[in-house]
Amino acid sequence: MCSSDLQAIIDSQHIDVIEMDAASHTGVGDVREIIENARFRPVMARIKVYIIDEVHMLSKAAFNALLKTLEEPPEHVKFLFATTEIEKVPITVRSRCMRFDLRRIEPELMVAHLAGICAKENVQIEREALVLIARAAEGSVRDSLSILDQAIAHGLSSGTEMISADNLREMLGVADRARVIDLFEAVMKGDAASALGILKDQYDMGADPSHVLTGLAEFIHFVTRLKLVPNDKPDSSVSPEEARRGAEFAAQLTMPVLTRSWQLLTKGLQEMKDAARPLAAADMVDRKSTRLNSSHGYIS
Repeated sequence: MCSSDLQAIIDSQHIDVIEMDAASHTGVGDVREIIENARFRPVMARIKVYIIDEVHMLSKAAFNALLKTLEEPPEHVKFLFATTEIEKVPITVRSRCMRFDLRRIEPELMVAHLAGICAKENVQIEREALVLIARAAEGSVRDSLSILDQAIAHGLSSGTEMISADNLREMLGVADRARVIDLFEAVMKGDAASALGILKDQYDMGADPSHVLTGLAEFIHFVTRLKLVPNDKPDSSVSPEEARRGAEFAAQLTMPVLTRSWQLLTKGLQEMKDAARPLAAADMVDRKSTRLNSSHGYIS
């Protein structure tokens, strides 16, 4: 394939590479048009490629219409299905396809990738801010680039020369990681006043209460991993201070305490989804946790 063909595919202009968005073309008529056109040989390329994005959005009738072509496809045709919800694709279709699952990108690789982009674009950004983007993207390069674009626009609008971690926290509504660890410590001590104060401070700084509790749950998971596998090397998104404090908590806390705290938080996060006042719901989750720990003081 020559470079002009490759560029035409990149520009979505190649006559033999046809893309259809199943989210907006869900019916039998759309699929029948593909089936009819698939009978004709490619014009320029060796094979004709049909890319159906969000294929799980096709109707049941559309899938049934496509099934016969998938069973006996013309030699000159290849179908490429993309979906984020594979369980919604009928098993009759899945069984006739080769499946490739795209794995999530590791945080350290994501941070390096974003740092490279910022260097080429002459964007000044703190490494901790890149770590926040990598965490928020949860392994998705596309999502990380979208957040980075927002961060750059947010930085330009505010007139800052350096995009800081605080800028990202304000934009994303996430909590300060160090303060989340302080909150964990207050909860484990059974210090309700300090725990509620930290939660209120983070809320006043713009952090979503559900994000604060999610961060707390993530730190409990981190401490539990250190408890079970003390020599496990954390990824690059974990700061040295976070690793140090996590190791200290893992040495002091027992598995039953960590497990119970995890269960309380996961149940509380479910309750927050239906709560009219998220801060009040988060307050109640904190109160439950600190009340259970107040009589013991699991850490001093």
